[in-house]
Amino acid sequence: MVNLDKEMAWITFRDDGFEIKWYPVLCSITKKHLEWDNITIMQYCRNQFNNDDNWIYFGIAPTSQMIQKHSVRDNM
Repeated sequence: MVNLDKEMAWITFRDDGFEIKWYPVLCSITKKHLEWDNITIMQYCRNQFNNDDNWIYFGIAPTSQMIQKHSVRDNM
């Protein structure tokens, strides 16, 4: 369920419906949906999805931009 009163962090992947399909950015420990913070969330997603053997192209957005199908930042 999307809470429109809070800016939460969302991620979309280039090879999986970029800016159409969105997934909540979850804390790897608590599995709770993380709140939006432009710098912290981008670094968190880079650490989770990119390494020397696996580079995944993605975009991130807060809830207000996600519902408009607009990634605010990407690693492309």
